[in-house]
Amino acid sequence: MASAVFLITGCSSGFGYEMAKAALRRGFKVIATARRIETLKPLEELGAIALPLDVAAPPATLVSFAKQAWEVYGQVDYLVNNAGYVQGGAIEENTPEETLSQFNTNVFGVLNLTNAFLPYMRERRSGTIVNISSQGGSLNLVGAGIYCASKAAIDSFSDTWSRELAEFNVKCISIQPGAFRTPVSNSSNFRRGSNVIATYAAATEGIVGFNSGTGKERGDPAKGALRIVDFVTQAKGKLPLRWALGEDSFVNLRKVHESRIVEMDEFKEWSVGTDYDDYVPNTSVGTGAWSI
Repeated sequence: MASAVFLITGCSSGFGYEMAKAALRRGFKVIATARRIETLKPLEELGAIALPLDVAAPPATLVSFAKQAWEVYGQVDYLVNNAGYVQGGAIEENTPEETLSQFNTNVFGVLNLTNAFLPYMRERRSGTIVNISSQGGSLNLVGAGIYCASKAAIDSFSDTWSRELAEFNVKCISIQPGAFRTPVSNSSNFRRGSNVIATYAAATEGIVGFNSGTGKERGDPAKGALRIVDFVTQAKGKLPLRWALGEDSFVNLRKVHESRIVEMDEFKEWSVGTDYDDYVPNTSVGTGAWSI
């Protein structure tokens, strides 16, 4: 496994930077990417290959990039979609342009780049897509609705990719980190919606709390990054669809899922009883059939 190749997006700082270092430390080959290639110099000095990449580039550009990257080592075993940023503010406070920009990077960037690499992985019948999502994708935090929606989309894409790509022996996982001490809120990786509406007190309070917690987060990104590299390379059998990373993420997501089951049961009588009286379930339909 020592010859496996990681391609990681968003390596200029934070999780991307730490994952690149962790993969190199474990003896893997690393292709590190960022919009500004000069930020990757420290990783190059550690042995990584550095390539410039803007994940929000047009799909045709990403197809060309995938060909270039694949030819570096003749393979990419782990495509780590990490690049992204946080768009803050109440949903109404974000302009259509700001919302589109968030989805262009956090969602369509992941979708288009992954689609650019999938033909190679399908032909090789090998590979793993590692999508860095967030606990926010399930928590739906007040003051970060646009960001959380983008991560929920990644969770959904990942779930489907995992099932669609199984026949090609290509795996996919969505990783949902909790709060890690990365330079998010004090950098360009955090942007506030420009249409500020003073009466959104809860959203503003959420942003203030997020910013005030910078540098005090409980999660160590170096430990989290190493855990990601070890988990995706050492996990036996299939990977989980979604994986909570960090004590806070595990606790918070478990509470969310448990509360949703309680809520479903509470309103069960309103959910059921809508079938045709003569409906008979078709038990002969294969597991791949739609149920919508």
